[in-house]
Amino acid sequence: MTTPKQAVIRPGQRRPYVKGTQAQIDQRRGFVARMLDAGATKTEIHSAVRQRFNIEWRQCDRYISFATGADTRLARAREEHCQSPQDAYYRELIKMYDDAAKQRLHPDSE
Repeated sequence: MTTPKQAVIRPGQRRPYVKGTQAQIDQRRGFVARMLDAGATKTEIHSAVRQRFNIEWRQCDRYISFATGADTRLARAREEHCQSPQDAYYRELIKMYDDAAKQRLHPDSE
């Protein structure tokens, strides 16, 4: 059996912090998702989650964004942005400049 982690208070923190296990994180995310389905407001979710799980409001926001899918939308938008045709054009230019620089540094390598 493993021993529970000791709470650590780092400089600038007011309360001790121990990262939750995956089971605890899943439980908290499920609780937030059920509250959102019930029509709870963000303020109600904050107060209930802070009281029940003894975590900070910032972590509540993370659970809310996960439950609403806000973080997956941002990731998808970033992914689409990186896949733009213009991106391929710039990658090709960079490759061309790298090849030219290598030829200048080592002209007899060809």
